[in-house]
Amino acid sequence: MKKKIRIVVKIKYILILLTIFMLSFVIYSYTKGDGIGTIKSAALYIVSPVRNAYSSIIKRREERKERGATAQELQAQIDALKAENEALKLKVEYYRADEYELDELRTLMELKDKYAEYDMTGATVIAKSSDGWISEFTIDKGSRDGIKVDMNVLAGSGLCGIVTQVSENSSVVSTIIEDDMNVSAVSSATRDMCIVSGDLELMSEGYIRIMHISIDAKMAEYERIITSSTSSKYLPGILIGYACDITDDPNGLTRSGHLIPAVDFAHMENVLVITRTKKDIYR
Repeated sequence: MKKKIRIVVKIKYILILLTIFMLSFVIYSYTKGDGIGTIKSAALYIVSPVRNAYSSIIKRREERKERGATAQELQAQIDALKAENEALKLKVEYYRADEYELDELRTLMELKDKYAEYDMTGATVIAKSSDGWISEFTIDKGSRDGIKVDMNVLAGSGLCGIVTQVSENSSVVSTIIEDDMNVSAVSSATRDMCIVSGDLELMSEGYIRIMHISIDAKMAEYERIITSSTSSKYLPGILIGYACDITDDPNGLTRSGHLIPAVDFAHMENVLVITRTKKDIYR
């Protein structure tokens, strides 16, 4: 940039020198009696190339300024489009989340109708365990809303867990996939008894454990497994999941297998709480 400025300045000095030269030449020509035409021709011959060069430099400099302004305008437009694109992405994510929540609420309404014999209240999950699967979570209802310890909690298509702690405005729910959580269960078709046992490690494969099945049980693959009437805390007849991979145990007396849960334990935003415990109903 400095070099360009120096070139322009030099041309200005050259023009000044040429002007002085031309004045001297005019005076000399009049003194010698030469014609005006000769002076004009000489002046044009000498000055024109320099003037043209100077004009060319000025023109190129103006063009560069215009190109710079145009580039800035284009960059501003690109930045504006990027910002608009990010805003549209956020809107899409918002609509997807809204659609997911709507589908979840619709599923819960169907679940409530399915187990209409139980009084229920809806609740929102406000905190979750930090592991990959939700082994424990907190809901936004507590003793002020009539929630008690041992109330059964439903989500998705069936049993989610049970209330284990209650405060005035919130409650903690332990899910059936948590380690050492056992639920007495039964096959809905064959009535074969079993125990559904939580196993977070196994849950990484999408299953929880099912065990203590009689060696003579005729439990079929993908049999519906529901809570049994013998459970001390869980209400009977609630879907837990579907049995699979059932094999004989080494002891030759029992069988074990996997259970595909009826609930998506990776994603839960809303649940249903059955507002009476088993003791309240069967005392």
